[in-house]
Amino acid sequence: MWSNFQEMKSYFSKISESLDQKRLKQSFEILTFLLANLSNWQLKERLNELEDNYKMMLRYLTNGVKDPQQEKIYHDLFRSVYQVADQTILEIKTTHSWSYTYDVRKALLNSPSETANQLVESINDLTGKITLNDLLDEGEEKNKNLQSIEKERELIEGRVFRNIWISNLWSADEEKTWADILYNELNQNTLLNLIVSALILSLEELFDERKINLLLDICENPNEEIRQRALTGILLFLRRYDKRLYLYPNISNRLQHLSDNKQFINNVRSIILQFILSRETEKITRIMKEEIIPGMMKINPLLNKKIRMDDLFGETGIDEKNPEWQNLIEESGLGDRLQEFTELQLEGADVMHSSFLHLKNFPFFNEIQHWFALFVPPVQSEINKELDGFAKLLLSSSLLCNSDKYSFYFSIAQMPESYRKMMMGQFSSESSAIKEMMKEELPGSESGKIHPIARQFIQDLYRYYKLFPRRQNIEDIFAMKPEFYQVPSIAGFISDSESLTIIGEYYFHRNYFEEAIDIFNILLQKDINNETLLQKKGYCLQMMGKLEEALDSYLKAELLNSNNSWTIKKLAYCYRALKQPQEALSYYRKAEQLNPDNLSIQLSIGHCYLELKNYTEALKHYFKVEYLTNNKEKAWRPIAWCSFLNGKYEQALDYFQKIISSNPNAIDYLNAGHTCLAMGNNREALELYKSALNSNENSFEKFAESFVADVPDLLNAGVKTGDIPIILDTLVYGM
Repeated sequence: MWSNFQEMKSYFSKISESLDQKRLKQSFEILTFLLANLSNWQLKERLNELEDNYKMMLRYLTNGVKDPQQEKIYHDLFRSVYQVADQTILEIKTTHSWSYTYDVRKALLNSPSETANQLVESINDLTGKITLNDLLDEGEEKNKNLQSIEKERELIEGRVFRNIWISNLWSADEEKTWADILYNELNQNTLLNLIVSALILSLEELFDERKINLLLDICENPNEEIRQRALTGILLFLRRYDKRLYLYPNISNRLQHLSDNKQFINNVRSIILQFILSRETEKITRIMKEEIIPGMMKINPLLNKKIRMDDLFGETGIDEKNPEWQNLIEESGLGDRLQEFTELQLEGADVMHSSFLHLKNFPFFNEIQHWFALFVPPVQSEINKELDGFAKLLLSSSLLCNSDKYSFYFSIAQMPESYRKMMMGQFSSESSAIKEMMKEELPGSESGKIHPIARQFIQDLYRYYKLFPRRQNIEDIFAMKPEFYQVPSIAGFISDSESLTIIGEYYFHRNYFEEAIDIFNILLQKDINNETLLQKKGYCLQMMGKLEEALDSYLKAELLNSNNSWTIKKLAYCYRALKQPQEALSYYRKAEQLNPDNLSIQLSIGHCYLELKNYTEALKHYFKVEYLTNNKEKAWRPIAWCSFLNGKYEQALDYFQKIISSNPNAIDYLNAGHTCLAMGNNREALELYKSALNSNENSFEKFAESFVADVPDLLNAGVKTGDIPIILDTLVYGM
C-alpha cells in the first residue's frame, strides 16, 4: 500500500487539512482509502455510518427541512469523524512501526498490559513501604531498604509512564483514577511529574478530551512542579489542536476560566518566552563548538607558558587568581562572548546544552521516562557517601535541567577521586556566583522572567526531541509552526499590551524580525501613533531587506516626531539604499543640523554627492572627515576614488598609495591601477592589477567582474575602448 513513510505522512496531512477546512466529503474519501488495507472492520462500519448520517443531513438541507439541533448534530458529526481519523492514523502508525512510540505500542498490544487500577495498587504498596522505612532508625537496614525501594520505584514509574504514554482514549474511570493519584499528597513528586510528562507526550500523538481535562485540572493544583509541566503541555496541545477546539465547548470554557487568573497568564507568557529562547540553543551550541572551545584551546598553551608554579603556591596565597589569565581571555576576543553567554544564562537561555549533549549515552537514558524524570539523588552505599553532598548541590541548583543533572552526576561518579573533587568544587563555585548575580538583577522585571521549573522542563523536552537515540519520525515540537502567539486559542491569553510588548521585545532583541513585526502590528492596532513601535517595525523591515516598507514605517514615525535623529538617519539610509540619493541627501542634511559633529553623517553626505556625481561637494565632506577623525583611512578611500572620478589623478594616486602602505585590499589595488591607467602609466597599472589579482587568490573571474563594472568610469577618464581587452589579456598571459 505504502511505498515509504513520506507517502504516509502526505496522506495524514491531507486528512488533517480536509477536516480543518471542513471539507467532509473529501475527508470521507481519504479515510475510506486509508482504511482499505486495515482489518479494523469496526472503524470501517463507523465511517460508513457517519457518511450516511452526513448524506441524510444534506438531503434535509436540500429539502428545506429546519432542525433546531442542526448545528449540534453537525458538530457531533465532525467530532466523530476526527476521532475516526485519529484512530485510523494511530493504527497505521502502529502497524508500520512509525516511531519508537509505536514500536512500544505494538509490543504492548501483543502482551498482557496492566490496568490503571493494578498500577495504582503497586503505587500504594510502594508508598506503604516508604512510610514504614521512614520509621526505622538510620543504619544499614534502612539503607538497604532504601536501595530496594529505589529500584522498585523506578520500575513502577516506568510502567506507569508507558501505560499513559501509549494509551488509547481514556474512559471516565481511567481519568478519575489518575486524577486521584495526582491529588494524593502521599505520592512522590517524581511519580507525579512523570504522569504529567506521559500525558503531554500522549496528547502529542492522540487528541483525548479526558487527558486534556486532567491537565487543565492540574493547572489549579497546589503542586508547583506538576502545575508548570501541565501548563507547558496545555500550550503544546492548543498549538496542535486549535482548529478543532470549537467542537469542545467544555475545553474552551475551562480555558476562559483559567484566563481570568493573572498568575496563569504570567505563567503562559513565561513558557512562551522560554520556547523563544530555545530557538537560540543551536546557535549557542554552534558558537561554543566553533569559537569558544577552539579559542580556549589556543589560550591554554599560553597559560602554560605564563603561569608559574609559584603563582599558584607562593606566599600570595593559593586562592589569589593571576590577572594575566583574564588578560589572555580578553586579548583573545573571547571575553565579550563569555560575558554574553553569562547574560544569556541568567536570562534563561540553554547555554548548557552544548556541554551535555555528548553525555546522554549512559544506560539510564535508554528508558524514555528518564528523559523527563526529576533529579533524585541516588541512594549510595557507604563507599560512595562522598557523592551525597554533590548530589544535594545538584538537586538545589537551578542552572541545570534534570536531564543534565543526571548526566553530570553519572560523569562525576566515574571520575578518579582527584578530578571528581576538583569538578565538584568548581561547580559549587559557579553555582554560587550565578546565584549572586541573579540576586543583583534589577527589580521590577518580574513580568518578563521565566519560571525556573518551566525553564528546566522545557530544556528536558528539548533534549528528548533533539538527543533521544530513537527519535526518528517523532515530530520535533521545537521545529513546529505556528508560533504560539499565532494560535487563536493562545493569543487570547496574551492579548494585553504588557504581554505582547514583552514577547515582541524577546523576538526583536534576538533578531527574529518577522515574528517581532507580527507582534508590533498587533500593538499598533491598539496604539497607532506609537513612535517607538513604528521605529522598531521599520528597523525589522529594513533588516529583512524590505526597504520600501521600512521607509513607510519610518515616515509615519517622522510625522509624530520630526526631530528624532535616529529616525531621520534611518530614512536617509533607506532612500540611499533605494538609489534615491537626492532624497537621502535632504535627510542627511537634516541629521547634520541635529548632529553637527557626527563624522558618519558627514561621510554619508559625501557619498550622496558622489552618487549625484557632484564630486567637488563630495570631496569637501570627505576632507572634513579626514581632518576631524583619528581613523584617517576611513576617509582616504572615498577621497581617492572621488578624486579619480573628478579627474584629479595625482591627488587620487597620492591617497591610493597611502592606503596601499597601510592596509590594502583587492579593490584598493584595482582602483589605484585605474588611476595609473588614466594617467598613461600602463606598466604601473599592470603591476597594481596583478596585486589585485593576488589579493583575490588569483581568481581572474572575480578580478574581471570588478574590472568590467568600472569600464564606464575608465572610458570617462579617457582610457580607449580598445585598450581594455588588451590589458585583460596581458594579465592572463602574466598568470
